[in-house]
Amino acid sequence: MTWRQQIAGAFGFGTAPFAAHRSDQDFAREAIRRAKTEGATREEFAHEIAQYARKYISSESVLRQRLQQDSAMLDKLWKVGRRSR
Repeated sequence: MTWRQQIAGAFGFGTAPFAAHRSDQDFAREAIRRAKTEGATREEFAHEIAQYARKYISSESVLRQRLQQDSAMLDKLWKVGRRSR
């Protein structure tokens, strides 16, 4: 399973925020780990999150708010994943 395919698991269900619950965060961390391993950037990952949310949210104002919230969570999780091995 690619990191792009794993993103859906980080939402819990279609209209839920990105990584809102602990189990969703676990899926998100794994997808982020894979994305980094494959050389993906934070921006590429954020784009995939936005594409997923657009499938379920039709209101532009609601989508804009959601993407701000999702972006803040992605920033938090993306930074945590940076560790030297």
